[in-house]
Amino acid sequence: MVNRPKKFYLMMSLLLLEICLFSLPSFSIQKSKHPFKIRDNLQREVVLPHQIKRILSLQPEITRILIALGQEKKLIGIDYFIHRYDHLYPLLKPRLRDLPLVSLSSESINWELLLRLKPDLIFTSPSETHLASSLQKKTGIPTLVLSSQGRLTSLLEEIKLIGQWVNQEKRAAYLCGFFQDKIKMVVSTLARTAPLQKPRVYLAFWSSLTRTPVDYEPVKVAGGINLAEELLPEYLGTVGTVVSVEKIVAWNPDIILLHGNYLPEERKITPALVFQDKRLSAIRAVKNKQVYYTFGFWYWWDPAQVLVEIMYLAKIFHPEIFTRIDLEKEGNQVYQIFYSLPHGFTYLQQRLKWENGWSK
Repeated sequence: MVNRPKKFYLMMSLLLLEICLFSLPSFSIQKSKHPFKIRDNLQREVVLPHQIKRILSLQPEITRILIALGQEKKLIGIDYFIHRYDHLYPLLKPRLRDLPLVSLSSESINWELLLRLKPDLIFTSPSETHLASSLQKKTGIPTLVLSSQGRLTSLLEEIKLIGQWVNQEKRAAYLCGFFQDKIKMVVSTLARTAPLQKPRVYLAFWSSLTRTPVDYEPVKVAGGINLAEELLPEYLGTVGTVVSVEKIVAWNPDIILLHGNYLPEERKITPALVFQDKRLSAIRAVKNKQVYYTFGFWYWWDPAQVLVEIMYLAKIFHPEIFTRIDLEKEGNQVYQIFYSLPHGFTYLQQRLKWENGWSK
C-alpha cells in the first residue's frame, strides 16, 4: 500500500467538494437578455416572463425555497403533498395564508381554480412527466419542471436562480454561502483524518426495501459510498431504481439507511423489520446492527433538511470523528436560518420519533 501524506487526502477531499458543489446542474440556462430561457429537468425549453409576481408551485422543493427566500407572499396556490405531508407545514401555515389547494392527492389539477388564480409562472415536478406540457399548452402560462434530483449543485443553482427571478439575490447568496460553509466544515474534518475508511451504504427509500436512489450526494459528502451510484434511474424525471434482494445481499453493505421521513404509523420498513428479515441475515450491516433511518427525499428535497442530513450521516459514518457535532443545536440553527424556525429541528425530531435515535 502506498503511504500518502495528509496533504494528498486534503486535496482529494477538496476536489470532492468541488465536484459536488460546482458540477453541472440537472437543468441549464441559456445566455440571453431577459426574459430568461431555461431548459428544465425534462429538457423542455421554457421562456420565463419579464415579471414574476404570482407563482403557483406544485413542486414542494420550489415552495420551500420560495419560503426560505421570504417570498411566500408570491405564492398563490399550493399542492396537496406539502399541505398534507410536509412536517413543518403546521408551523409555516400562518405565513402561507391558507393558500388554496390546486392539485389533489391523485395529482389531478383543479383547472378552473388555476385559471382563476392567474399565475405568471407554474412549477411542477419531474415525476409528472406530461403535466407541465399539458398545463402550458392548455393555459399558455410558462410551466417549469425543476428539481435538484439528489444533486447539491442543482439545489444551490435553484436557490440562486429563483432568488434572481424574485429579486432576492442577496438572500439567495447568503443561504448558499451558509450551506457551502457547513459542507466545507464536514469535508475538511474528514480530510484531517486520513486515510479515510468509507462505509459502503445501501439506501432503501420510498417505503420499499428494494427501491434505491442512484443519485444521493449527501452520502458522498458525509464520507460514504452509495452502492447504487453506478446504476441508471428507471426513467427520465426520477433518481430511483429497483434492485433485487439478491443484489443487496451481494453488495453486503456496511450500513443500511431507511427512508425515515414517514410518521411512525405510516412506516412500512423499519430497522426492526430489517433485522428480522432472514434473507438479509448475512449482510454486514444487519450483523453489526448498522441500520438507521435517514431523511432522504420528502416529496422532493427540503434545502434545510439536506444540510442537517449531511451532518447526521457524517456522525453515523464516522462517529469517532464527529463527536463534537451537536446535531440538535446545528439543526435548529439551520432551520432558523432557512425558515425563521428556531426550534424547527427539535419539532421534527419529536414528530418523527426515530426509535434508534438521531446519532450514535
